[in-house]
Amino acid sequence: MITRTLLVYGGGIVLVLLTLGVTTPVTSGETPLQGGFEISLLSGYIHEPLQGIDSIVGRIGKKDGLQIQYEMGGIPAPGGLRLGGHFVNQALQLPEKNRLWIKEQKTGGRTVHVAYSRDNRLVVSSASTTEGINFHALAKTPGDIADVLLMVLTVTEQKAKQSK
Repeated sequence: MITRTLLVYGGGIVLVLLTLGVTTPVTSGETPLQGGFEISLLSGYIHEPLQGIDSIVGRIGKKDGLQIQYEMGGIPAPGGLRLGGHFVNQALQLPEKNRLWIKEQKTGGRTVHVAYSRDNRLVVSSASTTEGINFHALAKTPGDIADVLLMVLTVTEQKAKQSK
């Protein structure tokens, strides 16, 4: 019953958020990410940069609550050599037999794929022509799904700082 409810609510949440174009971060609360990006975090969430081997990684989470892992990497030129650290769209890589649903939307110059697995894993993959980011979270409730989407869909390139 919970899985069916999440399927109905989760899919609806994704469609509503993507349709509303929830991609522009609020000017307050913007948190820098490595790689020249920023994200708007919901109240109570913190960002922790981690050390990756060949890609940029980190975690966004609430103490004793939802944890979102991410990794970002470049996209090789068409026909170019794909190396470790390059972006691979993990939402599309989730096997169909393990997936409850997958959605796609183009927004803010990026293609976004959101997949939800039978074991309550939410995967959001977002890519431009030069780089991509994968977010992963164990999202057991519709509220968890909403929290993940309300944050990860705000990722944008950092604006250049104005010199005074």
